[in-house]
Amino acid sequence: MSLQSADPAREIRARVDRLLPDIMALLTDSAHRREIEDAAARVRDAGTSRLAVAVLAESGGDHRVVSHHLWTPLLGEGAAGLTPERTTIGYVTAVRLRPVADDRATVRRVTVAFLSRAQILSCRTRLLAQLGDLPAGTAADVDWPVVLEQARAAWPAADGYRQAAVTELVALYRAQVFAERFLGRDGLPARLEAVHQATMPVRWGDRSGVRPPFPDPGGAGPYEADQELGQGVLHRVFPAVRRIVVDVDVPARHWPLGEDGLDLVDLPVLDPQLRTGRADWLIETELATAGAVITIDGSQREAEKLLAQLRTPAPAVTLRGPDNYLVLRDGSALAELRADIGDRGRVACEAARDRQTGTAYGEFRRAVRRVAAALDETPLAAPPPPSPTEMRVRGLLGRIGAELSAMTDDVERGIAGPAAELAGGITPYAALRQWVTAQVYAWPQWQVLFSALRNHVLTPGARYTDELPGTPEVFERRLRAVAQGLPAACTSVVDATVESWLRRWSARLGPLKSEFFEVVVPLRDGTDETVSRLRRGVQLSWVADVRPALPAAPAAAEVRAAFPLDPGRDLPWHHGSDGAGGHGRHLVTILRIRRELVVAAQRLAEEQLAGALTARVEAVRRELRMQQQSQQRADTHIRALLGAGPPGTGVPPQTAARRIEDLLDRADSPDRPDSPDRTGSLDRADVRGRADAEDPR
Repeated sequence: MSLQSADPAREIRARVDRLLPDIMALLTDSAHRREIEDAAARVRDAGTSRLAVAVLAESGGDHRVVSHHLWTPLLGEGAAGLTPERTTIGYVTAVRLRPVADDRATVRRVTVAFLSRAQILSCRTRLLAQLGDLPAGTAADVDWPVVLEQARAAWPAADGYRQAAVTELVALYRAQVFAERFLGRDGLPARLEAVHQATMPVRWGDRSGVRPPFPDPGGAGPYEADQELGQGVLHRVFPAVRRIVVDVDVPARHWPLGEDGLDLVDLPVLDPQLRTGRADWLIETELATAGAVITIDGSQREAEKLLAQLRTPAPAVTLRGPDNYLVLRDGSALAELRADIGDRGRVACEAARDRQTGTAYGEFRRAVRRVAAALDETPLAAPPPPSPTEMRVRGLLGRIGAELSAMTDDVERGIAGPAAELAGGITPYAALRQWVTAQVYAWPQWQVLFSALRNHVLTPGARYTDELPGTPEVFERRLRAVAQGLPAACTSVVDATVESWLRRWSARLGPLKSEFFEVVVPLRDGTDETVSRLRRGVQLSWVADVRPALPAAPAAAEVRAAFPLDPGRDLPWHHGSDGAGGHGRHLVTILRIRRELVVAAQRLAEEQLAGALTARVEAVRRELRMQQQSQQRADTHIRALLGAGPPGTGVPPQTAARRIEDLLDRADSPDRPDSPDRTGSLDRADVRGRADAEDPR
């Protein structure tokens, strides 16, 4: 019996990472190199794609969006209102779940991803097909002015269905103009309120019978690339939005999803009056990559009908959700659905990712075979074989690059994720909460209050009673002071977390570091620029110095909103308050108020820390990717270290082709310890059969 791999997609990706440096070392033609690099990138993208479960919901009878009522009972009170309550023009919301050791859901951030130019053309083709037969109407290379003229000519005779297609087509063009500098980008920050306000309510048709004028295609854009995505901007560019991504922390005890997390992808609402070409295109695009789908059917069974009519295969697993949004108000009704998502849904998503990675690997193999065939037909003079030193340096750089790739993947998990911890084993959030608690406990008002107690009660005439705080104002000032110190405290906690994470990775890179100093450093003087640049791949102390700008302290309005006491009322122990003669003067009341202030300060601190961790993760990941890309330029580094000409110059193409084919065959050989047949990470007969079906070589 063969051993089963715990993560087939990762096994395949690791295999490509091992293969790529050796294959690229044998190529000199830029077109060949680009083809192989693009195919390898598709394998990496498929192997690291997020697990995604789609949510396909029919609107309620009063045009309420059923999925809107799903978030609170499914995720918790902290995740209420992730999508608008009323039916709006269709768009996709990807709710990115990350399990944490907390008791409530928390929205961490909201970002926007835009369609690429190729995706806009694909969506445009779908809308043109909705119009019917038009001259050259579906050609992707037709310019927009020609398309708009065709739509204008079709407008006078168009029925309501085709009018909707023309309206969406013009809106897509106008949005592309405004969003020209955003296209293809993702991770652009936005506010959830701005997203909801920017979506346009659906107009359910003009009952007057008067045909409206042709939609205005004018637009003054484009917006600048650093334009803030407020309500006004989003309103104009929304047809060019690919999806809204909402990062949500959820309690791990309810969502034991592991380090991969999970995306719940809320698709455009299903309604007979809202089946537009753009919404259909978004739904089919998302379902093509989702591992499972939750269907929430209404009386028309729209979700069931759509899955039966899809042009592309539906996800392998369908989870049935409640068929009425009133049922969603009862959280217990979704317990079984949540268990299904975390069990069957997650397994289906992992299987889908494995299949997609296997398919991408088959495409990678076909690309390698095509390049080898092209080399076989291009004779050149044979150069001398590479020296043993060159081969050793090339192999070392490839292994360092693979470790940097794994380190880049681990940044979020090790700095802001479940594996993040400081030197003492404490988590960043726990460390910051301890700091906040110590700050609040150190306020001098508590010492005055405790010193004035007699038998656990504040007694009139006792010592210090004249110094007791009477109104909440003094505590609010203290809370503002703590809030002002949060940026520095968060930075200190994040620095300690990064240092702890670097110690673990430095130990893992120890053998490669020793080999680097043994093989590479003697080739050049220790101050050589190439040696210094490459040394950063094994000596990671520089990562600790990668710091984004210091986060701003919470605004006064945020502190005021978080303050748990009523500023207009005296404190319970004050002589004019209602509790002056009873419970208001007891020790328990003092401790309760102190605890409420601690919790308020901790919430402010956690929001600050979440932003600081996210900023540091992005900064460190960006620098590590740059270092990894530098390591991958092995040809340039070897020429600088050994003083040789371009590697591979004069190598007979036939020889290069045989070596490339041999590398590919050995990578898939059952005799390798990490081969598919030995680990079960990939069905070798299936993948190679698909790859060779089109390539008899």
